[in-house]
Amino acid sequence: MSKKRKSFFNVLLLSTFSLLAASTSEAKLIQILHTNDTHSFLNNTQHKNDLGGSARLKSLIDFYKNKATDDGVKTLVMDAGDFTEGNIYYMADQGRKAFEIHSEMGYDVGALGNHDYLMGSSELDKILGDLNFKLPLVVANLQIGSQFKNIKEKIAPYKEFTIDGLKIAVMGLTTNEIFYSWRLEGGKITNPYKAAKRYEEILKNRKNDVIIALTHIGVLKDIKLAERTKYIDLIVGGHSHTALYQASFGMNKNKVRVPIVQAGMHTEYLGKLIVDVEKGRPLKLVSYELVPVKYEATDTKIKGLVEEADNDLDNLYGKEWLDEQIGFSDLKSDDKDGSRKWAYFITDAIREKAGADIAIHTPPMNGENFPIGVISRRDIINSMPRVFDFSEKYGWSIYTSRVKGVWLRLLFEALTHFGQPLTFSGMKLEYTRTEHGIRIKHLRVNGKTINPYKYYTVAFTEGIVRGAQGVSPYTTALLRSPKNTKQKIWATLEEKVGQNVKNMLHVKNIGDDENHDLVMPNPNAELPE
Repeated sequence: MSKKRKSFFNVLLLSTFSLLAASTSEAKLIQILHTNDTHSFLNNTQHKNDLGGSARLKSLIDFYKNKATDDGVKTLVMDAGDFTEGNIYYMADQGRKAFEIHSEMGYDVGALGNHDYLMGSSELDKILGDLNFKLPLVVANLQIGSQFKNIKEKIAPYKEFTIDGLKIAVMGLTTNEIFYSWRLEGGKITNPYKAAKRYEEILKNRKNDVIIALTHIGVLKDIKLAERTKYIDLIVGGHSHTALYQASFGMNKNKVRVPIVQAGMHTEYLGKLIVDVEKGRPLKLVSYELVPVKYEATDTKIKGLVEEADNDLDNLYGKEWLDEQIGFSDLKSDDKDGSRKWAYFITDAIREKAGADIAIHTPPMNGENFPIGVISRRDIINSMPRVFDFSEKYGWSIYTSRVKGVWLRLLFEALTHFGQPLTFSGMKLEYTRTEHGIRIKHLRVNGKTINPYKYYTVAFTEGIVRGAQGVSPYTTALLRSPKNTKQKIWATLEEKVGQNVKNMLHVKNIGDDENHDLVMPNPNAELPE
């Protein structure tokens, strides 16, 4: 081989190794820590005093960030929304304490969940203006009026980061379920799929190497999101309260598997994943786990803020009043049907208090924090922790409406279109599922077939009535001018607990009998356009 030719091959070989080395050097490990649906569980998670809470969570986040730093790995910390309404702590300083603590948790970016604007656009705008809120919030499918200057200033469609030369975009998406979005007066939550398609193109054109969707739409819709988009590399989700112990995947339009993660609810877990990122190549999931939030709460600042929240609640309600024992529940924390049984108890209590023929309730509004063992007023509140307006510090009221028998079927079918499960007291239904929703075939009230000419008194939670009035003239017409009874649901539950023999609440055997029913919506129903 001639010297010239040999020199050419040496240069070629050296160039090849240089390219390989450059390519390898671009591959980066990045740690992502994530939470979702913490719902102001500032002290501990449901039914476990030694697990969860903001101080333990912050300490655990700091531990893993510091450990990764020691290993030369950079970290992004993110939250997928619903960090406010859902616990009595939400009422501390009219929601501001929950926002303040969330801002101090060390998140780099956060989504806005449906419970984070249930106080209404005006109050949310005030809160964001009152506080030095440090956390960048992202919602790509939010449209808001120009009068809400703080919302427009502090909530953006996306947030971009640069880590070791890699450009990473985090795009926020929240649910547009009409059951909640009516509270965003002067604004609108648009279809998240459409927003994602628009912004993934924008972010790709902005030369981002990685696009993360930080979502609050639920796991099933996260899978659809992956399938309907081309450039999203990772989905960090919330809303469905799903503890994904292993990542799920959705196949995108480019035939690339997109990892989907979610960390349960109520500060019980911290999600921890390591991804391998290389320019021009699909993101690789190296490891993923849910870490129980059992770490020692060493963060004194967060502990101090939680103590301030306790003092605010004591001043608002009175500590002795909150902690007074009012009964005892036979439900156990490991009862998988405990939430449903407590939902039936709530629905019964509403019907009895209102003197109604039928009562309707939405079980997600009581959630998994059903009372066990000794019951205090604090437990009652946390078992149905729903407040729209901070001025109504004793929670939702009971509403009633007089509905003619012939219209009952249409009313109940219309309510199922909100996408929420419904519990019924005093009534049994026979129904079928169709592609257009629930179709009711037969109704029985207190064991008797409905009389189409008779007027029935129907009791509702405040959330159902105000939600129906806020989103649909059709359901408003069917409700026929509902009446606010001024009877509070928390006080009604306390009263019913007190009516039980020796205050021993027997709930564990309540079930799907002739006077109770549960209707589940179609979990695969499409989000409205």
